[in-house]
Amino acid sequence: MKKILRLFLIASFPLLLFLGWVRIMLFPAFVELEYRRPGFPADPYGFTAEERIQWANISRAYLLSDAGDEFFAQYRLADGSPLYNEREVRHMADVHRIVQTAMVLLAALGILYLAGCAFLFWKDRGLLRRTLATAGLGTFGFLILVLVTVALAWDWAFVGFHRVFFTGETWLFPYSDTLIRLFPVAFWQDGFATAVTGMLVTCLLVWFGAAILPRLSQRKPPAAD
Repeated sequence: MKKILRLFLIASFPLLLFLGWVRIMLFPAFVELEYRRPGFPADPYGFTAEERIQWANISRAYLLSDAGDEFFAQYRLADGSPLYNEREVRHMADVHRIVQTAMVLLAALGILYLAGCAFLFWKDRGLLRRTLATAGLGTFGFLILVLVTVALAWDWAFVGFHRVFFTGETWLFPYSDTLIRLFPVAFWQDGFATAVTGMLVTCLLVWFGAAILPRLSQRKPPAAD
C-alpha cells in the first residue's frame, strides 16, 4: 500500500504542480503586471494598457465562471463593435471548457494528494519526506528539460500545444482581432516563463523542506566550553 501510494505521489506531482500554477496565473496580478511591464508591445490598433487590463480581466473572469457562451454579448468596444467576434467567442468557449475541466481535476487531485500525504505522515513520516524530496527534485529536472526544449523551439511548442487542445485552425486569428490585440505572443511567452519559474521554485522548496530542513533541525548545537 505504502509503495503504491509513494509512486502515486511522485508521478502525480508534476500534474498537480502544473494545474496549481495554471490557477495562480489566472489571478488578476499577472494581467496587471504584464501589461504594465516596460517593453511590453503596444497594440498597433489602439488599445491602451488600461483597456487591455479591463478586457483581459473580463476574459479571465469568464474562464473561471460558470457562464455560458452568451457571456460576451454584453460587452462592446468604444466604437460599438462586439468585444469578440463569433469565431473568437467560440474559441473562448473552448478555452473555458478546458479551464473548467482543469480546475475540477486540480481540486480532485489536490484532495487525493493531501489525503495520501496525510496517510504517510501518520504511517511513515520518513517515507513521506523521501517521497516529497524525490517528487520535487524529479519534477525540477523534468521542467528543466521542458524549458530547454521550448526555449529552442517556441513556435513548435506553441503550435503543438494548440493542436493538441483545439480542432484544426480554430485558434488562429488575424492580428486585428481582439484576442491577438489583448494577448500577443509576448503575453504567452512571459506567462510561460513566469509559470515555469514558479514551478521550479516550488520544486526546490518542496525538496528543501522534505530533504534538507529535517537534517538541519536534527543537528545538535556545539557543546559549550
